[in-house]
Amino acid sequence: MDITLPQLGNDITEAEIDSWLVDPGAHVTKGQAILQITTPKLVMEIESPADGVLAECLVEPGDIAEVGQVLGRITPA
Repeated sequence: MDITLPQLGNDITEAEIDSWLVDPGAHVTKGQAILQITTPKLVMEIESPADGVLAECLVEPGDIAEVGQVLGRITPA
């Protein structure tokens, strides 16, 4: 399952990746905070969309991601 950058408001189209809160290979649960992002208006955590294993991180801290962009992937445990 893909982890994507959600729509954050009508005028926000991108966010900076601050940090991954879990490492690839770690087990995660649906709703668990796994990634922190920043926009000019907010700092927020992105939650895991499903239970499983964080298989890969496709963006690095400092990267700028667009709304809808795939940030990482979770595979079934």
